[in-house]
This record gives sequence, C-alpha cells and structure tokens, in this order.
Amino acid sequence: MCGTTIAPALGGKIWIGALVQFVLSTTFMLIFGFPKIMIAIFAGMIVIGTALSARAKARALTVQPAPPRTVARPLLFRVTSLAVGLSSLVLFSCLLFGFVMFMNSWDRWHRYEGQRYERTEFHVKQVYFQRGSRGGVDVYANGTVDGNKEWMSLLPYLYTRPHDQGDLELKVPQGTTIPIYLFPNLKGRSRVEVIGDVPPAEGYRRAAMQALEFGSLGVVISAGVLFLLVRLRASCYDESQPSAAFGMSQGG
Repeated sequence: MCGTTIAPALGGKIWIGALVQFVLSTTFMLIFGFPKIMIAIFAGMIVIGTALSARAKARALTVQPAPPRTVARPLLFRVTSLAVGLSSLVLFSCLLFGFVMFMNSWDRWHRYEGQRYERTEFHVKQVYFQRGSRGGVDVYANGTVDGNKEWMSLLPYLYTRPHDQGDLELKVPQGTTIPIYLFPNLKGRSRVEVIGDVPPAEGYRRAAMQALEFGSLGVVISAGVLFLLVRLRASCYDESQPSAAFGMSQGG
C-alpha cells in the first residue's frame, strides 16, 4: 500500500525532470543550429528513457527488497565500481557525440547532394569573431564573389579556431582570396564552401560514414568493457552468506 502511494509522486517528479531536460537540450540545440530531426530524435529518447525509468522505479517500490549482500573483496569492488562509472560515461559519450557528428554531416550531405555549383573565388572584405553564450566560437566573413556580396564560414578554411578578433584578422586579412564552390540555389553561408579534395556532398558523406563507423565501434567496445566490469564486480560478493541469512529469517 505504501508503494502504491509513493509511486505516483515519484513518477511526477521523473516527468518534471524529463521536461527540464527537454527544455535545456532543445535550447542548446537551437542555439547551435542543430537540425530539427536531431531535436526530434533527442526528444523521443528522453521520453522513452523517462518512461522506462518511471516503470522500473514503480516496480521496485512494490517488490520486496532482497537481503543485503556481503562484499568479500571490498578493494576490488571499489575499483570495479569506479571503472563501471567511467565506462558508462565513455559509452554515453560515444553515443552522444557520435550521433551528433553523424547527424551534422548527414544534414550537410543531403543539403549539397544534387545541387549545382561552380568553382570561383571569395574575396574577403571583413571578418567577424563572435563568442557564444555557452562558450562556442563562430568566425565568418563577408566579401564578394564575381562582384556579388556573399557570406562564408571561415572555420573550414582555417582548420583551427582563432583566439580573438585580432588573431582572426591576422590569419585572414582584408583582401584574402579563398578558392570556393558557389552554390547559387542555396541561401546564406551555405552558398559558399571552401574547395577541398572532393566536392562538399561527397566530403560530408564520407564524414557521416566515418562518424557512424567509429561511433559504432566505440559503443561496441565500451559496452563490452562495461559488461565485463559488471561481471567482475558481481564476483566480489560472497554468495553464501545472503542465502543463509535469508533462510534464517524465513525460518524465524
């Protein structure tokens, strides 16, 4: 009876926490220009994870707790517990960052796929360094392409982030000529892409496949290590004492 009254209260708190997570993650992704499909997928993951967590906690409140287990090897137990926590963090990071990098490249791949483009030059007129509220840095420039005003992102051209406006102006002074692909059917900075070894669509396709490959490999390896560590930590318990204690309590 106590479990049935406590479970709804805990469930409400869980969903409030899920709402907070959704608001924070959506705000973060909107600020940094994540694709809408990524926001929808993250929202779905939050809902599914919260539903499973609420169900598991509600079930735990209605099930009689198992008797405490005695740790036979406390030092190994502490070490493996720490390793389990680190492995869980690595697994989560591989899932999160691998997914973000894949979706970012996937979105750009399909943005440029099949689009008409031409090789030309971007003549820098002025550069801009902006630091975001969450620590991100955006560097871009305005200039001319075939006499028309255009904007472009400078990170693909620089490869490294400048420290400030002065550093950016030293690296990309006024009048710098940058070889580019111009996509006349697109808008904004997407119209201009720095010329690389392959056209933008193919470059982003390769980046998406690499993110998927290495992200999946990282998930598999970290999940395997986590599984072995959990099994090793389970071996630290003394399996004889809990059952005996439980039998004595039942006999009493």
